[in-house]
Amino acid sequence: MANLQDSLANALKNKTVIQAHMRQHQQCWEAPPELDGDASSHPIQVFVRVRPLLQRDVDSSAFSLVMVQPPRTVHFTHPTNRWTGGCFATKTYDADGVFDEETTNDAVYSRLELQEMVKQALSDPGHEFCVMAYGQTGTGKTYTTTAIEERLTTDVFSLMPEGKAPKLSLTAFEIRGGKAYDLLSEPSHNPVQITAVTGSSTYPGLGRQDISTQEDLITLLARAKELRMTRSTVKNDTSSRSHCIVTLHVEHPGGGCSDIIIVDLAGSERSSYATKNDPERVKESIETNKALAALKDCIRARLSTSNQHIPWRSSKLTMVLRGAFEQSPARSSKLIVLACISPSVIDSEDTMGTLKYITPFQLTGDAALEASKHHTGGSSRLDYASEWGHDESVAFIKRQLPKFTPVIPRLLPDQSSTLASLFPLSPAELLTLASTPAPGEDPAAPLLDARSTNQLRSWIDTYHKKLAGLQKRLMDEEQRKAANPKQV
Repeated sequence: MANLQDSLANALKNKTVIQAHMRQHQQCWEAPPELDGDASSHPIQVFVRVRPLLQRDVDSSAFSLVMVQPPRTVHFTHPTNRWTGGCFATKTYDADGVFDEETTNDAVYSRLELQEMVKQALSDPGHEFCVMAYGQTGTGKTYTTTAIEERLTTDVFSLMPEGKAPKLSLTAFEIRGGKAYDLLSEPSHNPVQITAVTGSSTYPGLGRQDISTQEDLITLLARAKELRMTRSTVKNDTSSRSHCIVTLHVEHPGGGCSDIIIVDLAGSERSSYATKNDPERVKESIETNKALAALKDCIRARLSTSNQHIPWRSSKLTMVLRGAFEQSPARSSKLIVLACISPSVIDSEDTMGTLKYITPFQLTGDAALEASKHHTGGSSRLDYASEWGHDESVAFIKRQLPKFTPVIPRLLPDQSSTLASLFPLSPAELLTLASTPAPGEDPAAPLLDARSTNQLRSWIDTYHKKLAGLQKRLMDEEQRKAANPKQV
């Protein structure tokens, strides 16, 4: 936790430098590779939505680390705390679509092509469409899924086929702590069993509510949202502490049915935050993270060409979503994963975790399995010290070579002076430069007293090694670029 706090403090302190790095990185953006074929026909699609900075972020002087490159690329700058000076690096993630903080709910609904899914579900049996919102607590998952449901209520009735209309019904339940509860029962929160039988999962205790009008659907959805469990956590005062699964069942007159499923997953929390909650919240967080890990295993198994087994029995959540992982001749499935992330520097570790979680979903075959196992994905974009200007060089010295801070006017006397000018110097030359008064320096007010000069002398070898290490890293990176000229 201490390292995390150090990284956050370091990032806030060096806001100007990091933002300059992000602008520099933007200049080397490249167009993402073309998607293969008709992406909308893929069984699994991934989208990323970035929430705006909240008032609590602004009050904490937090700033955004996320830049969106439409139509489907996210650039995320991850601050770390390293002695070599590599205190931030930008990684690039591609998805089927990305939404910045200015994107409206209408635009999200349209881009996900949910209206077309409604049409297919109302017209033909044998479809299962699932939209799932994933991300840390407080990133807008419930806000987004609620907006989707609101637009769904309009489309379902405006697109109803003429003639003998299909029969509509709704189920809504939540999974928390490994147990399930009906959100529409009378009385509320009746226990629901989730069991696996040959070919499907069953839900003893879960009631279906018939729907005749749009008002019926609106009322039932609002009731389910109201009864869902929310609690205060370290990260969110009204965090949803359960997985909420809402299913619109469409039964066709000629037999067969289609389902539209909206899943609002419980907010993920890292253990360092979860342990700050009370014991009951800690237990909930452990169960939530277990279910999310099982979900990831099922999705990567679905994408792998060599792995025929999908471990959907691993959790109650994956048992419910079994149909989204398995294809059959009689029923087609489609899963849309909407990853919600925070741009705030305060949430940088959680944002990185979310982007790593969804990375394998953009890959196919065994590459998805390997990416999920090793948390690979995203292409690094490093900031090169050889390209730093005067301000970036000063910030590095203050951050990584603090004993040099009083003598910065000697080391970097003008705006043309940069850190690169110090690389060729030996320890003795570096000490001489730091100890020699610069032209115009007031002899009556020396930058260093005798004690500080002695301290600097004792640190000179260590600081020289740091500069040499940084220079070596830059040389290695230049050699890598020369060997791979097409890689940014």
